Amino acid sequence: MTLYSYSYLTGNNGILSYTGLIIGIIIGVTILVYGFKYMRDRNNLKFRDIFIILTMLAVLIISVQFNKILSQRTNDGQNIQTARIIQQISKDRHVPTSQIYSDSTSLTDGMTIKVKSTYYRVNLSSTLNNYSLSKTNPVNPNVNYVNQHSFDLNILNGSNEYWAIGLKLLIGFIMLIFQINLSGKGNLAPSNAIDQLQNYVLGGIIGGMIYNQDITILMFFIVLLIWSLIIFGSRVLVHQYPLFKRILTGSPQQIINNGRINVSTALRNGLSASDLTFKLRMSHVGSYQEIKNAVLEQNGQLTITKYNTESISYPVITDGNINSDVLIRMKKPKEWLLDMIKQHHTELASIYLGQFLNGKLYIINYPEKPKRLAERYHNEIIKIRTRYLKYKARNNVRRRRRHNQRQQNKENHQNQK
Repeated sequence: MTLYSYSYLTGNNGILSYTGLIIGIIIGVTILVYGFKYMRDRNNLKFRDIFIILTMLAVLIISVQFNKILSQRTNDGQNIQTARIIQQISKDRHVPTSQIYSDSTSLTDGMTIKVKSTYYRVNLSSTLNNYSLSKTNPVNPNVNYVNQHSFDLNILNGSNEYWAIGLKLLIGFIMLIFQINLSGKGNLAPSNAIDQLQNYVLGGIIGGMIYNQDITILMFFIVLLIWSLIIFGSRVLVHQYPLFKRILTGSPQQIINNGRINVSTALRNGLSASDLTFKLRMSHVGSYQEIKNAVLEQNGQLTITKYNTESISYPVITDGNINSDVLIRMKKPKEWLLDMIKQHHTELASIYLGQFLNGKLYIINYPEKPKRLAERYHNEIIKIRTRYLKYKARNNVRRRRRHNQRQQNKENHQNQK
């Protein structure tokens, strides 16, 4: 339990605050001067980045100290209110203010006041103009008395909220890099609905929780882990099950074929005529009749193939699954593709990518699983076992010979007797 004295509440802490600000400014200016001298004669961009970091660090130190002064002004106003009620209690109880302590620096209903050796609970009216005291007993008898302000050389002391926010930002940054690297993407550009949703929700989690002091760093980390599990779980479903892939990420849709717009497909995908013409203009196409083939991709972009240009070939097999939309576009049945796969002496589940180029199916298989140790050294194991059996057989022959020799010697010895 911490109790504050009247001298602490009425003491002027402004000088200490401004002294801390001056020290912070001196440290910041020193960092800037030495940083500038350090990089002045260097052409490497590394030193430029170091100087920028030092500059931001100096500004951070000065800003934190200035914010402490503003906070101290607010605290001084609250201290004065608490000091006034101590003065009133001193007058009413005929006790010097030096023997009265408060457990709070701000005037609040229910605060504890210690008068000499007796503890009282302060009951305030709604207007804070009247008070009454009722005796109470502290739960913790250990008391820490604070009688005067102390000067702390730690320029970032009292800034735990900044450390918590900074640590949350660092965790969010690491988790973001973690998701980008594990998802195989080099940036946050969305390629399907899952990527778009991931960006929105992850940004909302990081932006909405870093300033909430009720959410601890561990809770923040757990929420990020839960969201990462949801994202990568959905990716597993997309890669393993075509139904979930169609629902969660969609598939390329042919909007224009041989200069004709497939209106039903466009409307089914929410693509109005104005949106379609806008996308064509963005692709520097004046008329849809110039287009041989236009496909609406999962990310909403339009892939356009003009006449007299090489057509874009879409994979007919990806991740061991058949792309039915591509087969429909090729006007080929599924059985025909399975026969083509058999001609390559492979299985559908073993194919990483299958694509038709110039009327020929090109297949890229998954790498073969490494053989187990017993399979890899099967012949060597057989040789060792054979040698062991031969060695064991020779030993058995030797034992039988020695046994027979001993029996014969024993019989000869008995005959001689």
